[in-house]
Formats: sequence, C-alpha cells, structure tokens
Amino acid sequence: MHPLEQLALDVAEGRTDPVDGERAAAALAASGALGAAELVNWFRTAEWLARQEDLWERALLLGRLLAAAAEALPDTAATGEVARCRSAWTELVHLCVIHRPDGELFASGVRAGRAALDAARALGDDELAGQVLYRLGTLHLDPFSRAGELWAEEHRLWLSLGPRAALAGLPAPRDALRTAERCLREAAELRAGPGLGYTCKALAQALQQQRFLTGTDADAGQDSEAADPVAALCDRALALIPAEDVEARAGVEALRTGSGQGPAAARP
Repeated sequence: MHPLEQLALDVAEGRTDPVDGERAAAALAASGALGAAELVNWFRTAEWLARQEDLWERALLLGRLLAAAAEALPDTAATGEVARCRSAWTELVHLCVIHRPDGELFASGVRAGRAALDAARALGDDELAGQVLYRLGTLHLDPFSRAGELWAEEHRLWLSLGPRAALAGLPAPRDALRTAERCLREAAELRAGPGLGYTCKALAQALQQQRFLTGTDADAGQDSEAADPVAALCDRALALIPAEDVEARAGVEALRTGSGQGPAAARP
C-alpha cells in the first residue's frame, strides 16, 4: 500500500489525528517521496470520490492531505504541476462545500485558485488559466445556486447543514455570484471545445441566479450577447457539450426554460 494511502486510511479510521496526518503528508512531499506529478494523479482520485454522493467526506479527508503535501513540495518541483495541484484543490473544495457550508474551507479553495492562476499566467499557460478561472467561477456559483421560487428557503437549509461558527468567511450570495460571473467571462475568453461549452453553461447559470436574487436582468448592458443572454449562452453550450453528457445537457435545457438549477458537481 502506498504510504499516502495508508496515511489516509489511518486518519479516516481515527488512528492518526487529521492535523498530524497533514504534517506527515507534507513530510512525504518535502522528502521527495511524493512528487508533484504523482500528487496531480492522487487529486484525480479524490475528485472521483467527491463526485460519489456518499464519499465526499472521504474525498475531502484525502484532499486535505494532498493539499498539505502540495504546499510542502521542494522549490525544485515543476511550477506548472504545483499550480495544477492547487487548481485541483479548488475543484475539490467546490465539490465538497456544496454538501456542507464551511467558510474556512471555501477560503482555502479561493486562495489555492488565485495562486494557481498567478502561476498559470506567469507561465503563459492559457489552458491552465482558463481551467482555474472556470473552477474559481463554479466555486463561487454552485454553493449559491437554487431554484428560483425556493431560493431563500433552500439557501437557509444549506446554511443549516454546518455549525454557525463554520459560516464565517462565506461571501454574501450576491457577491459570490458576481465573482462567479466575472471569473467565468474571463474563462470563456481562454477556453475552447467542450471546456468552453461547460463554461457557457455555468455563465448562463450565474446570470440566471442573479436574476433570481434581484428580480432583474443581471446582464443589463452586455451588448456582446443576444437579447436574452441566458438563452444565447445555452445555445453555445449545447453546441459544444458532448452529446453523451446527458446530465449536463439536461441542465442546460433547464436553464433555458428558466426553471433554474441547484448546486451541481460541474465538470471541468
């Protein structure tokens, strides 16, 4: 069994304190026993777990170990791989905070995403920058997305899933959705193909959610879109999202009809 796998098992079963586990994971990375490329692959495993409805807490446990390891990598580690680790942590936070509000966790995902974005821009890696912007966008979008007519009730229910102390640090919904829109518009400038399709879907969702909150068109003044920007973005999304991704395409159709879409584990 890989040392990291054993460490995650020990933490999950209570044999190792979570903080001690993060220190041990960091030590593995600092010693060179766990490389940046290997961490990227481990993050893929954690993301797969997080997309399973009943395994997201196990995914978060593993992700915390991976994030601690990523931050302890030697200075000789490839900058791009470290940025991909941070981008992956942002995505994992997005997938987990949907289930339970946590301001500290949310903030850690934002910090990691911003650091990854800075690195991607410094490297001139537009593909990575577009991915990070998309992930920052969905991190600010999905936890604050609700059905229009039940928005306030569903949001209160989500907040009730975590202890009151854990809510500190979460942005106000309107601020979060504005940030989501800004990040997703930037991401759309850098992405192509299916990635652009998912970005258009998320941007349509961000605009629609702001309408639900304000009762007005959040996209007023955006001349680059058609008369109904949400519908136009849905059309672009459907033209780019693969036909086999039935769930995502159904979500686009729900946005088009105005019925809205609640929190969903968006694809990268």
